[in-house]
Order: sequence, then structure tokens, then C-alpha cells
Amino acid sequence: MKTIPIIALIVAVAALGFTLRQSEFTPSLEKSKSNDALQAEVQELRGRLAALENAGTSKGIAAPDVGNLEQQVDELANNQQDIAELALGIDSLGVLETQEREILNAYKILVDESKPAGERAKQAALLKRYGQFDQQAVDSMWKLFSDPKGAYDQTSALVALKGHLTMDNRDDVLTALNSDIEGGYKNGRLRYYGIEAVESLLPDPAVQEWLTHLAQNDPEPKIAGRAARSVGLPAPKGQPKGDRRK
Repeated sequence: MKTIPIIALIVAVAALGFTLRQSEFTPSLEKSKSNDALQAEVQELRGRLAALENAGTSKGIAAPDVGNLEQQVDELANNQQDIAELALGIDSLGVLETQEREILNAYKILVDESKPAGERAKQAALLKRYGQFDQQAVDSMWKLFSDPKGAYDQTSALVALKGHLTMDNRDDVLTALNSDIEGGYKNGRLRYYGIEAVESLLPDPAVQEWLTHLAQNDPEPKIAGRAARSVGLPAPKGQPKGDRRK
């Protein structure tokens, strides 16, 4: 019987239609399937439909009504062409292409261990904005924090890792921050950006305790105030609410 292959072919056409429609809404850095390739698929489906219809007729088997299916195929092909032309019109000035280059370049710099720590960490904001700060980027910044080669490497790494620390990172980060406290509160930037990095782990008791200690003891009012806000304590005396370290 030819019914099963025809049904399978109809499913294939439906799948092709879903692919075409999905391409309208799924942003990606990868290039979409070319118009020529999709047109070839459409032609192939038409040919197979005609062959199956002829075979069914020659054996006296009633072929299904494929008129609507042919119309859908035509509409899909036209829609795909419209999408391609619209994409060209939207990016006629090369905006998307330029943006893609910027993202790829930012990613390349962030994971390049030969680059200065500050330069690498600056790329994190752009990658986060476009959803490209993936696990490899996180791992690269965590390695920068765990194996610092310069005085400000850990600070730069914490800036990049804000919002991406996990409980697995907690003890290592708190150890580094406590080392600065024990050493006489020498690296204010490390403590400040440490607050911003670990506060996402609240209400973890260890993080709560560390932030409370800073809120009550840090010699820099801006840092003490930032820690106080994290745990809901009043701002230290003389520290305006909302004051932030730049």
C-alpha cells in the first residue's frame, strides 16, 4: 500500500514547515540553511508526491487529496523567500554581522590567558548581554581567580563571575576574602566586588556571617555600607544609602 509512504511524506513536509517558521524566532550565531537548499527540498517533496500519486492511480488505489498539501508547500517556499529578503533588509548595513564579530572577538579575548586579566574580564559584560557567557567562559574566569598571576587578577575574575558563582565556589572565595581581612583590609576593591559576587549565594549562613562581619567592621564606609545592604542591616553611620563604589 502507498498510504504509509504518503503519510510519512506529509509528516516530512510538516517538519519542513516547522523548520521554516522556527527560523523566524530563533536567534543564533550560526548561519541558517540557505534558500537554495530549502528550495531543493521543496522540489524533491513535490516530485515524491507526484510519483506516489501516479503509482496509486496506476494500481487503482485512491490517492489522498494533495491539493492542499501542494498549496502549503508553495506557501512555505514563499515564506522562506520572504524571510531571506527580510533578513537582508534588516541587516543591509551589516549591523548583525558587526555584532557577531564583536561577540566572537570578546569571547576570544576572555578565554585567552595571555591577555591581561582586566582586559579579559571586561568582555564578560558584553557576553552576558547576548547570552554568550557560557560554562567555558565561567571556567576561564574561575581559573583566573584560582590561579592568579597578578595583584588584581582575583578582583577582575570576581567582577566577571558576578551572578555565576555556585556553592562549590563559596569556600575558595571566602578564603581569599578572609585572607585580605586578616592581612589588614588592604584590597578594598577585592572586598567590594567580593560582596557583589557572593551575595547571590544568600541566605547561606557562611556568606551571611562574612557579610555581617564586613558591615560591622570594614574600615572603608563604602564597603561596609555595601555589605550592610546585602544582609538588610542599616547603613553604617555617615554612609549614605545607595552609595556605591565605582
